Amino acid sequence: MITTAHRMESLSRAYLQAVAAQAGLSYSIHAFDYGIDISLRDVDDADGQYIDSGIQFDIQLRSTTRAVRSDTEIAFDLDVRTFNHLCGAASNKLRILVLLVLPDAQADWLAQSAKELSIRECAYWLSLAGTPRSQASSSVRVKIPLTNMLSVAALRGMMDRVRNGEGL
Repeated sequence: MITTAHRMESLSRAYLQAVAAQAGLSYSIHAFDYGIDISLRDVDDADGQYIDSGIQFDIQLRSTTRAVRSDTEIAFDLDVRTFNHLCGAASNKLRILVLLVLPDAQADWLAQSAKELSIRECAYWLSLAGTPRSQASSSVRVKIPLTNMLSVAALRGMMDRVRNGEGL
């Protein structure tokens, strides 16, 4: 059996892939983790021919059972290396953090029936572009608004902003 950390990572990847598929986005999984786990790419319909538009943004995945939830946000301690990598994104290298928040009990992470498959609880996204780099030694507490739920509409909106040369 794979480790708990690898199970959490696999669920976060599956969650993102499912939402990206429904949003009509192509994705690429990076074989080696140098700060990016998945790239999402836009696909254009050019007179019935589907082509890669070349427009993309990158995602660093995390999952946790230890997020601190308030009425307005999720707080999570992100390792400083990843934090600084996400802060340092140049305008042509858009990167976001996607955090899957899982229930405490592993048995509650996934539910399956003949009618549905669900990953519990929810994933949220955060752009740290333009945030000053941290001098912390181990981790930085990031706060993700609950309004930043990773959804089909959110991914399409992000891709539209990237397409228009706007930030995330």
